[in-house]
Amino acid sequence: MSSFSGWAVVDLKDGRDAEEFVKVLDEVVEGARAVLVEGRRVFVYADFEPLLYSEIATLMPEWGNRAVTAGDFDEYGVVNEVLGPDGTAVHTASIDEEGGALPHNDTPEARRAAARLFDVDAGALDEVSATWAAEGAMPSVLGEPYLRWWRALGVPWPDDFGQRAVERG
Repeated sequence: MSSFSGWAVVDLKDGRDAEEFVKVLDEVVEGARAVLVEGRRVFVYADFEPLLYSEIATLMPEWGNRAVTAGDFDEYGVVNEVLGPDGTAVHTASIDEEGGALPHNDTPEARRAAARLFDVDAGALDEVSATWAAEGAMPSVLGEPYLRWWRALGVPWPDDFGQRAVERG
C-alpha cells in the first residue's frame, strides 16, 4: 500500500461559503480526492497528490484564514505545513529520507507562530518536534507522522472521515 497523498484542513474566512470553496478546489486540484465540510472547516484528502499543499497555498489569500497541509511522498519523506491567511508557510516540518530535498522550517519561533495562529499551547508543538522524526517517514502508513502536528494544533483528522467524506474528481 502506498501513502503517496496530499492532506489539508482549511479554515475559511468569515463570509466564505464552504461549498463554493470546494467547487474552486475542484477546478484547481486534479485527480481523486475526498472532502468533508464541517461548518467553515474543510478537510481534504487527495490520493496520489502530494503537492496538494501548494494548491491550497494559492487559494488561501482569497479563501482561508489558516490551514494545515501535508504532502506524503511515500518512502521519500513527508512535509507538514501550517499556512497563514496569505498562503505562506508559518511553520514547515519534514522528514526527508533522501537527505534534504523537502522544505523545513521547524524552529521554536516558527512553532510559536503556528501556535498563535491556531490559539494553542506551543508546548504541544515542541513535544511533537522533539519526537516525531524518530520513526522516519513511515511509508505506507497513512496519516503518520504528520497528523501528530494536526492534533497538537487542535485540528485532528476526523476518525469517521471515510464514512462522511464526499468523493470528488
